[in-house]
Amino acid sequence: MFLEYSLWFLPLIILVAFALACWQYGIVLFKNKSSLYTKRQRNILFFLRFASIFLILFLFLSPIKRIKHKSIEKPTIVVAQDVSSSINKALSKTSNEYFKSLEELCKELKDNYNIIPLQFGNKVRSIDFKEKILCKDYATDFSDLYNHIAENYDGENLSSIILASDGISTQGESLLNTEEYFSCPVYTIALGDTTQKKDIQINNVRYNKICFLDNEFPLEISIKANKCKGEQAVLSINYNNKTSVIKQFYIDSEDFFLSIPYKEIAKKTGINKISFSLSRLANESNKINNEKDIFIEVLDTKKKILVLGAATHPDISAIKNIVESNKNYECQVFTFNDIAKANTKENYDLVILHNLPNNPNSLTLIKQFQKISTPLFFIVGQQTNITYFNSLQKDIRINLFSSSPIQTLAIDNNNFSSFTLNKEITDMLSQLPPLLSPSAKYITSPNLSILAYQRIGSVATNYPLIAFSLQAEQSNGYIIGENIWRWRLQNYFINSSHNEINELITKSLQIISNRENKKRFRLETKDIYHSWEDVVLQAQLYNDNFELVNSSEASFSIKQVVSYDKQEKQPEKTFVFGKTSNAYYTNLSKLLPGEYLVEAKTNFNGKILTDKASFVVNRIEVEYNDLVAKHNDLFTLANKSGGKMLYPNELQKLKDLIEQNQEIKPVIYENQENKRFIALWWYWLLIAIGLSSEWFLRKYWGKI
Repeated sequence: MFLEYSLWFLPLIILVAFALACWQYGIVLFKNKSSLYTKRQRNILFFLRFASIFLILFLFLSPIKRIKHKSIEKPTIVVAQDVSSSINKALSKTSNEYFKSLEELCKELKDNYNIIPLQFGNKVRSIDFKEKILCKDYATDFSDLYNHIAENYDGENLSSIILASDGISTQGESLLNTEEYFSCPVYTIALGDTTQKKDIQINNVRYNKICFLDNEFPLEISIKANKCKGEQAVLSINYNNKTSVIKQFYIDSEDFFLSIPYKEIAKKTGINKISFSLSRLANESNKINNEKDIFIEVLDTKKKILVLGAATHPDISAIKNIVESNKNYECQVFTFNDIAKANTKENYDLVILHNLPNNPNSLTLIKQFQKISTPLFFIVGQQTNITYFNSLQKDIRINLFSSSPIQTLAIDNNNFSSFTLNKEITDMLSQLPPLLSPSAKYITSPNLSILAYQRIGSVATNYPLIAFSLQAEQSNGYIIGENIWRWRLQNYFINSSHNEINELITKSLQIISNRENKKRFRLETKDIYHSWEDVVLQAQLYNDNFELVNSSEASFSIKQVVSYDKQEKQPEKTFVFGKTSNAYYTNLSKLLPGEYLVEAKTNFNGKILTDKASFVVNRIEVEYNDLVAKHNDLFTLANKSGGKMLYPNELQKLKDLIEQNQEIKPVIYENQENKRFIALWWYWLLIAIGLSSEWFLRKYWGKI
C-alpha cells in the first residue's frame, strides 16, 4: 500500500475517528451512566463507528494499492512453406505424406509455441491445412517472405523460423542475400534434388523492348548446358511465322555456357512475338527450358515533341530526361529566345510550353500551333502571363489574387479515369514537395479531367494541379505550377529511381498526344499480360462536349487469335462491361497464353460506336529454368542463424531441436497497476457494513 500524503496525518485521523466514536457511546474505559446498552454492547457499537469513520477519513490520504500482473508470451515460430511450381517436381509423389507430416508437426508444437503457418512463392499468405496445398506459384521470392515476417511478427517474440524450400530464388533477392534479415534461428527443410542432370537451356535473351519498323534490332541469346559434353545442339528462331537456324554448336564441357549475338529486322508494327528453341537432347531431364518467347513493340515512327520554355529552368531539363526515357519519343528543346532555330512549321505531335505565353510574340506562336490542332501541354509558372493564358483556352480560368506564387501540394483524384496509374504513383503524390502555383481563384470547364487537385497548406481545394482537356478539335494538358524537377529528386530519394514520376508525366503526355483521343468511344488494355496476372479491360465514352459518361450499356467480344499452348483456340465470347462512376471496367481474370483480339461497342444517342484492341498473354515459366535444388544455401542460412538443416523425412526431429534450443523460450511480462482505494468496491463495502451494522444493532438493542 502507498500513501500519497505524509503519514503524519494518520494520528490525526485516528484521533478524529476516536473522538466521533466517543461522542455518543463514551470512552469504554470509563463508566457510562447510560443504562440503554450494556458495556459489551457499547464496546461493539464504539468499534463499529470508529472503524467506519476511520475508513472514511483514511481516504483523505489517497491510499493506493499496487497490483502486479504477470503474463507469459509464447515463443512465436513461423513455418514458411515454399509453394512455387518447382516444389511440385521436388516432392513428386510424396506431397500428400509430406504436408500431412508438416501439419502434425504444427499441431505438436502448438501447445507450447505460437505457430504461424505461411505459404510463399510470388506472394505470402497463410496456410489452411484443411484445404489442399497447391504448389502452383509462378515464382519464389524470399525477400518478400522476409518483408512479410518483419512487418507482422518481429514484435511478437519471434523465436525461430522453419523454412521449407528447395532454395531456388526466381524473383527478388537470393536466399543468402536475405540471411542477415533473420535475427532468429532458421531451421531449413531441404526439398528437391541437388543432382546435376543432363540439361540444356536458353538461360537468357537480352533485347530492346521497343524498336522501329524496318530497323535492325540486336539480340543476345545465352545458352547453358550441364552434363551434355560431346553433344551437338541447334538454336532456332521463329519470327513472323518463319523458322530459321541461328547457330549449330558443339558442347565441349560438362559445365557449358555460350552467348550468341544475333540481329533481326522489325517487319510489322505492333507487338511482335519472337520464339527461340533449342534442339532436344536424348535423355534430357528438363525440356521446358529449351524454349523461350520474347515480345517487342514495333513502332512505325517516333512521336515528335517540342519543349519550349520562356527561359532556362531545371524543369526543362527534367522534362527532357523524362521524354527521352521513352524510345517512342523524339524530343527537341528550345527557349523562346532561340525559337528561330526551331522548325515551327514542322508537324509536332505535342508542344510542351513552360512558363508560356509570357509576351505577345509567344502568344502569336502558340495560336499558330492551335490553328493546326497541335496538342499543347501548359506548365504554368511565375513567368506565365495569366491574361494571355486565359485567352488561349476555355478549360481553366485563373483569377489572380496576388502576383506572389503560393506553394501547392498534390491530392490524388480517386474519380479520375482517363488512364490508370499504379498504386505506387498515387501513394507517392502526397509525399511530393510543393509546386509554385499562382495565388488565384480557379474556374474550370466541365470538359476538364482532373488527375490531381491542389492542397494549400492543410486545406484541400478543388483547384486543378494536373488536368487534361481531350477535345476533338484541340487536346490540352495542364500542370498549374513549376519546379517539377523537385518531384523527380523526391522520387529518387524514396525509391532510388525516377520511375514513378517518369510514368506519371509520360502517361500525361501520351493521353493528349494520342490521335486516338478524338474517338468518342475508346477501349484500353495493356499490350502484354503475363499468364499469372488478371486481364483488365477499360473503356471510356465521351458525349458531344467530350465529357465522360456511361449512361448506355457497353459490351465487348474477345477471341483468341493464336494459342501458345498448342491447344485449340478458345471460342469467341461476349461480355457486358461493368460500370465505374463515369467509365467502364471488367476483369477477365487469368487467360491462357496466346494472342487475343477485343472488339467493344456501345449504342449512344442512336449511333453505334466501336473500338478494337489486341493484346498478348505471355507464358513465362521461370520456375522450370533451373530445377537443381540449392541445399548448400539452405545449410549456410541455417548454420549462420543458429538453426539446422533437415530433410523431409526428419520432420519429427524438429520438435526436439526446438525444445532443446535455450534461445527459444517464453517471455514473461510483469505489469504493475496502481489502484486507488476510493475505486475499490470491497473498501466501500466494508464502510457500508460497518455503518449499517452499527445502525441495525443500535436500533435492535435500543428496543430491549
